[in-house]
Amino acid sequence: MAAIRAGAAPPSPRAAARARRRWIGMQKWGRGYILVSPACVLIGLMMLYPIIQTLSFSVSKVQLPAFRTIFIGFDNFARILADPGTWPLLQRTLIWVVGTVVLRFALGFAAAVIFNARVRGTIWMRVLVILPWTIPSVVGANLWRWIVQTDTGLLNQTLRSWGLGDLALNWLGDPDIAMATVIVAYSWAGFPFVMLLILARMQGIPAELYEAARMDGASSWQMFRYITLPLLRGVIVITLILETVSGINSFDTLVIMTGGGPAEATRIWGLEIYKVGFGEFNFGGASALSVLLFVGVLSLFIAYGLVNRGIHGGRREAEA
Repeated sequence: MAAIRAGAAPPSPRAAARARRRWIGMQKWGRGYILVSPACVLIGLMMLYPIIQTLSFSVSKVQLPAFRTIFIGFDNFARILADPGTWPLLQRTLIWVVGTVVLRFALGFAAAVIFNARVRGTIWMRVLVILPWTIPSVVGANLWRWIVQTDTGLLNQTLRSWGLGDLALNWLGDPDIAMATVIVAYSWAGFPFVMLLILARMQGIPAELYEAARMDGASSWQMFRYITLPLLRGVIVITLILETVSGINSFDTLVIMTGGGPAEATRIWGLEIYKVGFGEFNFGGASALSVLLFVGVLSLFIAYGLVNRGIHGGRREAEA
């Protein structure tokens, strides 16, 4: 009304309609955020509170049973870095993560390539291959523990029945082969997930691309190299990231099959956090180990992002 009295022209019907639609949209936007805000607050508390608590414990001495904290600065971190067992622990963790990621990805990728072929009977084979992923990890670990048992295990009994008794080893009791045994068991349970991710992307590639390449005289290897692999790049990167995180966070298979033994041959960083926290009740040290693990993983992904950006930037410059 003041604008009209001042001589200003009233808004046009079109402008008024736009303003009304904008107001309705803001109301819907606000109503939607109000409805999801309780869930957002709950999820935020479930994520933020443990993070803050872990950071607080990592620079404190935690007194039980009241969980009273005494600030000690970076003494927990200094103690971990000065411990001579930290670097072998880090080495075993790297061996575990690299071994599980490589083996799970190799098995999953090979299975995806096989099942992507138009062959009769592959549907039933897919169901069988997916079964290890559907089995609870505790059940799968106990199953493998029985398979590789030294005296009555299925593997050693089969080798002896075939006259290959010299190959019947103490798979979980020998420090030289225990890590490889657990890596195989863990990869067996997880490679179907990799297969599903890659197979889903493979089946989404247009068939016209392969038909055009075939008409141009391209071989199967050339079509795989220049069509399939480039179009799988995104899902491969995502799969490797997910598998790396899964390997770092793995816990139950190691606890059930070896408990970190023999002679700490399979004791990795995540298992060390559990042992320090709930075995020695040193929650300050366990929290410091968790923070160091988080910093290491975060640094790894930041480095990957920088390298990936550099590769993309170089390609754009080359294309320009």
